[in-house]
Amino acid sequence: MQGWGPRDIAYAGIIAALYATLTIILAPISFGVYQVRVAEALAVLPFLFRSAPVGLFIGCLIANIYGGYGVQDIIFGSLLTLMAGYLTYFCAKIKSVHLGMILAPLPPVLLNGFGVAVYLSEMTGMSYFFVVQMIGLGEMAACYLLGLPLLIFLRSRIRKSRIIG
Repeated sequence: MQGWGPRDIAYAGIIAALYATLTIILAPISFGVYQVRVAEALAVLPFLFRSAPVGLFIGCLIANIYGGYGVQDIIFGSLLTLMAGYLTYFCAKIKSVHLGMILAPLPPVLLNGFGVAVYLSEMTGMSYFFVVQMIGLGEMAACYLLGLPLLIFLRSRIRKSRIIG
């Protein structure tokens, strides 16, 4: 956590708490092959906050402990979320801000879709590519239908507060 200040630690903690809480409260739709993990809308936050990947990782870890899909999901699902968070963070470095924002939800869709399906298809006995499609669709719904509007809203609020303040 080199270079992190109290604000970064607070943001990571808040994001972790929000992610875990949303996932656990909405558990019936947050786990399994047919899922729309609403908390994945928060996966766009690394575009705005450098501490967000760590917050997402911790929140996902806590949620996956609760989720009941075992050690594979706790470890690999959480690590996939961490990797997706850092890839989303790098989307903010793209010269075209609008392109970066459109691409920001893509890493969690792809990494979770293809990655979680590796162990979930084995656990459920379902075809790998079927599970990729189901997880991918749920991720797209959470990340693009909920996350992208959240990103646009938060970015506009941050820009307004910097202009006014």
